[in-house]
Amino acid sequence: MEEVDVFVTDPTTLDLEVYNLWLKGYSEQEAAEHQTKHGYLQQVGATPAIIASDIADQYRVFLVLEHFLQTPTLLATQLILQIPSDVQDRLIERYYEFDNIIVRDLLGKKLTTRLRKDLDEISEKTNIPLKSCKRQYDNIKNIFKAVEDSTGDLVKNIKTEFLLSEKLSKLYACIVFMSYHKFETGKRRLTYLTFADCAYCVDHMITNWMTSSSDITDSDTALDMDKNFLQELRDLKTFSSDKDIADEHKRAVFTELKTKASKEIAKTFDPHVKNLDRILINIGAGLIHQKDMKDIFLDLIEKFMEPCKQLKLTVNGLSTFLQALMSTCEKLSSVQKAGLLRLVPVYVRYLTVVHECIVRIYPKL
Repeated sequence: MEEVDVFVTDPTTLDLEVYNLWLKGYSEQEAAEHQTKHGYLQQVGATPAIIASDIADQYRVFLVLEHFLQTPTLLATQLILQIPSDVQDRLIERYYEFDNIIVRDLLGKKLTTRLRKDLDEISEKTNIPLKSCKRQYDNIKNIFKAVEDSTGDLVKNIKTEFLLSEKLSKLYACIVFMSYHKFETGKRRLTYLTFADCAYCVDHMITNWMTSSSDITDSDTALDMDKNFLQELRDLKTFSSDKDIADEHKRAVFTELKTKASKEIAKTFDPHVKNLDRILINIGAGLIHQKDMKDIFLDLIEKFMEPCKQLKLTVNGLSTFLQALMSTCEKLSSVQKAGLLRLVPVYVRYLTVVHECIVRIYPKL
């Protein structure tokens, strides 16, 4: 008769409420005090000593678990802790969740050892325990290192490597993208921008400005912008420098605004169409340079939005104006005569993202 050795363990019991306290950076004592304060004694009929002992046991399990959470694909194959797959998913997702206020301070910064040492300042400013700040920083750096040299779809890579939800993967993609391109977000003029504002804009950049799978080359990584697109953005300067194109575009936009909005709005924008279009085209033309790419928020605000604010233009008016710029461009006979129809999709691709950024940011100025 053949003998078979069988090893059986009980499923690991995890208290997800205590897990949340651990993720927040609470010490064992602080977690026990929190549970006592919030009526946990009455719920389970336990003494403070039993609660403290249980939390200590849970924390020991979490420390073992953390090794696998840092490489989530190992969690399903490890044999130390028997955890149902649905619970594993929740543990991973919660471990990689973050506080927007923490990430806002880290945006665009190089993920160095020195920055990690400065987390105590962020902890003090945000009133979030240092341990939690370090976990969030380490997660960002861990994901950054995992995908910085990868190819293909950035969001998909994060989702596959770290088993995160689509929503959380997209947020990490925005964080990593901004760090990789060294986005400027720390200047005083940008302090009112929240993480959600930045992520909203960058998500549109990732979706619309990254290299498509059909155009990717061996030198492209998942974090690189579409180089052909950036080159073609420079060629768009012809749209504002060519008098025939600029004049016809202005007339077409006036007609479009008069039809889609009102004659009053058309008259409001008419004297400024050429200049506003030129400003946006010049910003786009500079994106091929690292410095201009990292300053895109600053440039859009200082060079375009603030002048629009001085003209007392509304966000709805600006939205209609930007849509008119895009919808009329392909109909210009002067563009066809100049043999520049190939640049129309580039113009629309660029302004589609710019439109989203302006509509999101402009009301906050």
